[in-house]
Amino acid sequence: MKIIIHGGFFSEYHTNEETKKEKQDTLKQIIYAGFEYLRNHTSIQTAVYVVSLLENSPLFNAGTGSQIQADGVIRMSAALMDGSSLNMAGVVNIENVKNPIIVAEKLLSYSDKILGGSGATNFARQHNIPFYDPITNERKIEYQTRKKNNEINKNKKNTSTVGCVCLDGMGNIAVATSTGGKGFELPGRISDSATVAGNYANAYCGVSLTGVGEDIVSNAFA
Repeated sequence: MKIIIHGGFFSEYHTNEETKKEKQDTLKQIIYAGFEYLRNHTSIQTAVYVVSLLENSPLFNAGTGSQIQADGVIRMSAALMDGSSLNMAGVVNIENVKNPIIVAEKLLSYSDKILGGSGATNFARQHNIPFYDPITNERKIEYQTRKKNNEINKNKKNTSTVGCVCLDGMGNIAVATSTGGKGFELPGRISDSATVAGNYANAYCGVSLTGVGEDIVSNAFA
């Protein structure tokens, strides 16, 4: 059994030493918790569980603490894929939920695998996932500064994505990825995280990408 996690390629960009240590300590706590969980769960269940823990932490750009788009709204994306069945599901630009990856998990059993915008949010409500505001004071201050400086489309590389690749005791691989976007982007911008460019698994490998979403999509990296 193995787990690999990441807290984002840019998660320590312009970050002070105290926060860097806090992020590293949090990643360590989450990966140990995930490995214990894996002892009694499948790779797909564990990938969702681990990414939900990453989404719960305001230190990372996914779930709580997600970046704010140019119109002042947080829209998040997440996806997971089961390598043994090649079953993938995801949500794009979902709003006001705590764990986008859990909404994506609920889509695994549906024939419509990826939902976006209000459709994704409505699906969450229909499945008893309550309203949740993921904004933090830190993100609010960042947004106000960027709005003042009119930074839209300046390709600021200070955001990140979280992810998990998991191999269970039966040899099955699964992957899950979640993001709060790059921040101050055009409303409705779609990243790589809910596509096979940024999130992919099969019987042989699992890949969860982080970095500049447009570059990842252009090169179909995963």
